[in-house]
Parts: sequence; C-alpha cells; structure tokens
Amino acid sequence: MRRPIVHAALLGALGLSALSIPAVAQAQGTAAEILERARGQAREIEELRKVLNGPDQNLRLATFDAMVKSGDEALRLIAYETGLVSADSLLRAMAFKALLLSQNNLHLTLAPDPSAPKAIQEASAEYLVKNGSGLVVPIDGRNAEAGTFKSGHWQGQVSGTELVFSYSSRIAGTMSLRDDNAIAGVVRLESGRTQFLASAKLR
Repeated sequence: MRRPIVHAALLGALGLSALSIPAVAQAQGTAAEILERARGQAREIEELRKVLNGPDQNLRLATFDAMVKSGDEALRLIAYETGLVSADSLLRAMAFKALLLSQNNLHLTLAPDPSAPKAIQEASAEYLVKNGSGLVVPIDGRNAEAGTFKSGHWQGQVSGTELVFSYSSRIAGTMSLRDDNAIAGVVRLESGRTQFLASAKLR
C-alpha cells in the first residue's frame, strides 16, 4: 500500500528537480553574462581613464568631450571626476565648464566677509538673519561653447576655472574652482551694500 505513495513522492521530487535545474542554469547563465559585461565595461573605463591621464593632450581633450556627450551617465561622471583633478589646466577648465553648465541651479552658502568694511559686515550679518545663508543661482539659457548662461535678469560666464555671475545690478559674484572640487569666492548683494564669502560643492 505504501509503494504508490513512495512512487508519487519520488515523481514529485524528480519533477521539482526537473523544473529547478533549468531555472538555476538560466540564473547562472544570466549572472555569468552580467559579470562578463561588467568586466568588459570595467576594462573600457580603465582604458578611458588612462587616456584622460595620458601624455597626448589632444587625445585627452577629445576623449573627455566624447565621454561627456556620450549620453552615458557613468561615463560623464567619470569624465567630470577625472577632469576636475587633472594636472592639465585645459582639461580641468573643460571639466569645470561642462559640469557647471550641466546643473540647473548653483546652491551657494554665504558667510560675512571679514575683509569688508565694518558697516558692510554688519549689514551682511543682518541680511543673513533675515534671509538665511543660502543663495540659488539659476543656470539656464546655456551656451556650452561660450560658457555662458542667462535666466531672466541672471547671467553668468565660465572662463577657465572662474565663474562670474550677476543679477541686474543687485547681485554680483566671482567664484573660482578650488582643489577640493568646490568653488569659492566673493558675492555682493543689495547693490554692494552687503558682501559675503560664498562657497558651493559642484557634486
């Protein structure tokens, strides 16, 4: 009486195995394919990094430009990261301009400038109490070749590793790229009545 039960259990076990073996094999095949693609991509990225740090400046610049325009987010980020720390000043400037103009807004943090006259420092401190320490510079109407942007009364230009921007006659700022991939400089608000040290992270 037990034989049919054993037989059914055995068939069940065999059936389960028959169903699971292709699924496992498929999963292993998919994992292997993913790893192979990842290794291939890693080799390509390493080769691109070598070119960006290589001795041929023309090839460095052309490779950076192609990576930024590739439409691949990972390649763009690698190009920015490598370019910003490059010993090649031209590549660094290209990376700064490309990264800055890729953003919709630049978020600055303001602090009173201790080198300003006392009256301006006091006015600056009052401004921060009333308005907070943040200033948002909109980046729109971009001209990537010229390194300019324009949004309403806002306008700005990137030249080398320096950014100059203004809002009508009320706001004016000059920022420079630092070694820590941040930018810092001086911003004057309220038509020069206040003056701040400003900083921002690019990434």
